[in-house]
Amino acid sequence: MSDSGASALHRIPPLAPADAEAHAAGLALRARAAAGDDGWVEAAVDAALHADHPFPRGEARIALQVAPAPDVVAALLGPLTSEHRRLRRRAMTLLPRLDAAEVVRQMGDWLPGASAQGKRAACVVLAALGEPGAGLLAALARDADPSIARRAERGLELLRERRSATPATPAAKEEGRSDLRPFGLGPPPGGPPARPRSFAVAAFNFSYGVNLGVLIRSAEAAGAEAVWIVGRDFYYRPSTKGSDWWIPVELIDSPQACLDRARAEGFQIVALQQGPDAAPLFEARWPERPLIVAGNEGDGLPDAFLRACDLQVALPVYGRIDSLNVAVAASVAMYAYRASPAASRLSTR
Repeated sequence: MSDSGASALHRIPPLAPADAEAHAAGLALRARAAAGDDGWVEAAVDAALHADHPFPRGEARIALQVAPAPDVVAALLGPLTSEHRRLRRRAMTLLPRLDAAEVVRQMGDWLPGASAQGKRAACVVLAALGEPGAGLLAALARDADPSIARRAERGLELLRERRSATPATPAAKEEGRSDLRPFGLGPPPGGPPARPRSFAVAAFNFSYGVNLGVLIRSAEAAGAEAVWIVGRDFYYRPSTKGSDWWIPVELIDSPQACLDRARAEGFQIVALQQGPDAAPLFEARWPERPLIVAGNEGDGLPDAFLRACDLQVALPVYGRIDSLNVAVAASVAMYAYRASPAASRLSTR
């Protein structure tokens, strides 16, 4: 291996102290959620609403997708009706995750003793819920406080406008589909489903966890068998949108281990690499079962790894910038393979 290749294997910048602390907090929250510790739902809601760093906020939002609905609603009821506008707005971003019937049930129990400000805030929440909130809005429209009644009537007016403008809701699709969860996929009911034989993706020494998360999301959408992460021990889960629940994501210790496993499992190794030895992406003759390998954002793939590949492909660049973001490039490559005759041949077997 050349010196430049060897250095590329290990040139991963350390996390800044603030990022490292936030990463540790996110992992701790993930562990509490997995263990079902007492108070973890409240801790997740607190992190989702108050954490300054996106990593623990994202971990919290993912964890809340699998939390018991009554616990999540109970923890969010206060922030949703808070007198602090900024807190209310943050809490409202979590509303699409909540069980609407549970929100209405708990809010119905809470409203009789609520303050006028709380009732006005409740009108906004109930209007955002749509039809499930109509009954409580109608009751609030009869409140003796004119400001509450006006706010509730405005909510009912919005519901009437939606009824006249929105076509009938189509039948719900299978559980876990992202169109049922505005913030991403939920966990599969019985663990990750078996994925058909197709292709896999390897991410080699990525410097940025968010790029890994985006790549995992694209790989799941494109129907990859698995994602292999070489040279890192974590990725940024929020950018996966929960797709890592649905596709195997495995850590590979070394480049050689990646090569050995690819050969053992019958993959042909396809490297994404700009250079004279690379075939243009849309002219490449794809193998039937590729392992698509994307390298480090700055250094790409080391020479020794490239020499072991079966094919190198390069994305054409038509503008002034000389490359695409690595996760974007890998995503384009996945779909280029999917459109190739090789993928069609494999799918018919």
